[in-house]
Amino acid sequence: MTPEETNLLAESALHALGRDDPRKARELLMEAISAAPNRPDLVHALGVVQLQLGEAHLGLPLIEQAIGMASALAAQGAEGQQKAAEMLDGFTLSLAAAHEDLDHPVEAEAAYRAILARSPAQPRAQHQLALLLLACGRMSEGLAELEAYIQSDIDDPDAVRGLGALLGEIRLYLARKLHPKNFLEAHRESYTQMFNDYLAGPAKGWMAEPARMRRGPDGAPVPIVPEGARPYAGVRVDLVNAATGQVGQVGDQPMVVQLAEFPALAQAPVQFTWEHEEFDLRVSTQCPWDQLPIHLLFREGPGSEGALDAADAVIGAWYTAGFDGAFGTPDGHRFHDISYPAAVRGFLGVTYDVDMGRAELRAIDDLVQRLTHLHARHPIARVIFGRGYLPAASAPQ
Repeated sequence: MTPEETNLLAESALHALGRDDPRKARELLMEAISAAPNRPDLVHALGVVQLQLGEAHLGLPLIEQAIGMASALAAQGAEGQQKAAEMLDGFTLSLAAAHEDLDHPVEAEAAYRAILARSPAQPRAQHQLALLLLACGRMSEGLAELEAYIQSDIDDPDAVRGLGALLGEIRLYLARKLHPKNFLEAHRESYTQMFNDYLAGPAKGWMAEPARMRRGPDGAPVPIVPEGARPYAGVRVDLVNAATGQVGQVGDQPMVVQLAEFPALAQAPVQFTWEHEEFDLRVSTQCPWDQLPIHLLFREGPGSEGALDAADAVIGAWYTAGFDGAFGTPDGHRFHDISYPAAVRGFLGVTYDVDMGRAELRAIDDLVQRLTHLHARHPIARVIFGRGYLPAASAPQ
C-alpha cells in the first residue's frame, strides 16, 4: 500500500468518526496500521477510537505506544524533534483522558503537568487539569488553575466564557455556604418528575417499578439476583406493560441536572463538602439519581482490615431496605438496581452505582447514619455521592 493510500484510509477513518461510527473508524485504522506500522499518528488515532468505544483499557497501551514512537523521532535530528513536538502534546492529552476514564487521577494529573512543563500555556492541558483537580475534591488548587486558564485567555472564547461561568458559580456557592445536598435533591426531583410524566403520558397504564421475581424453595416469590451479583442485588425494572410483558426504561442516559441559579455547575463534577459529619463527606455537582455513584475510602491502618466486607454489609442492608420500600410510599418509589462493588485504591476504597428509582431523599440521610456507625469501627477517609475521584491515599488531600 502506498503512503497516499494509507493517508486515504486515515482520512476515511476520520470521516467515519465524524459520522459517529467509531467501529468503522477502528476497522479502517487497523488496516492503515498494518500497512504503515511505524506511524505514531495512526497508532494514536486507534487509541483514541478505543476511548470513544468505551474501551480505555485497550486505548491506553496504544496511546502509550504512540508516545514512545513519537519520542523516538526526537533522536533523529532537528526534523525529528519538530515532528515529535507537534505530536506529543496531543498524544499526552489523550493519555490523560485514558487515565481519567480508568479512574487513575494521579496518572492523569502527571500527564497534564508533563504537557504544561513543555508548553506552560497549553490551554487544553490547563483546562483539563483544573477540572480534574475539582473532580478530585482539591478545591483551592482547582480554582487556582481555573483562574490561570481564564487569565491566559488563549483558548476558544466560548470555552473561556464557559469556565469563567463555572469559576464564578463555584465561588458564589461557597460564599453562600449552601448545603451540597441541594444537588442530590435537584437530581432526585427532576428524575422523579420525568418518571411520573412517563406514567401519565406514553406509559400510561404500565406497571411501575416491578421487581424481577422467581419462586423460592417454599413457593414464595423472591427477587431474581443477576448471575455474579451480590446476594442482595435484586432488580426492579422501570416499567412493564402488563398486557404484553414489554419492559420500558425511563431515559437512556444518566440524568444530570442543573440548579436554577447555578447552571454552569452541571458542566463538570465538582466536589462540595457536606459539613459537620464525623467523616469527610462530599457531594458532586453531577449526581444522577438514576445511576448514583457512591464512593467510599477507608483510612489505612487500624480498622482498615475487613473494611470493604463491612462496607458491603452496610450497603447491602441499606439497598435491601430501599428495594423493599423503606424510603418510598405505599405504591412504589423503591431502589431499582445496584452494581457489583468495584474495589479501588489498593483495596482501601470501593465504588457502587445505584439506581435510586423514585426513592425519597431521606434514603441518603439514612445511608449517612449507617456510614457513621461504620466509621466508628472502620475509620472512613472520604465518601462521595456522585461523580468524582477518590484521593489516591487513604487520607483526604
